[in-house]
Amino acid sequence: MKPVDQLILHDPSNNKIGDCYRACIASILELNIEDVPHFMIQEPRQRIKSLLQFLGEYGYTLYSVEGLVDYTYPDENDYYIVSGISPRDSKIKHAVIGYNGKIVHDPHPDKSGIISYDYSEIFLKVKTFQ
Repeated sequence: MKPVDQLILHDPSNNKIGDCYRACIASILELNIEDVPHFMIQEPRQRIKSLLQFLGEYGYTLYSVEGLVDYTYPDENDYYIVSGISPRDSKIKHAVIGYNGKIVHDPHPDKSGIISYDYSEIFLKVKTFQ
């Protein structure tokens, strides 16, 4: 995991959707943030389709579980995205990176994390059959 900070802060009054989720993906895949699409600006159905297609190109899919994961997954990427309520606004979701039950990177400049652990998204390797 290579920590990457978000480029766009969430500011709905100026029609800006934050890219914390994008920064988390870039961090886990060790990519430049510019190489990861800003999925959150897409409509929900297209967002999921685009996200899974993008991750598939790197050999991953996502598995979502409720709460904060407190263990690692054998033979999988041990880092995962944790989403919850932002401490800056209780109506806004924020994404950070977890590892073995702890938050290890917050892509927001103030590094204040999240105040709830709604769900974790684990990067599972895609199995191919020949």
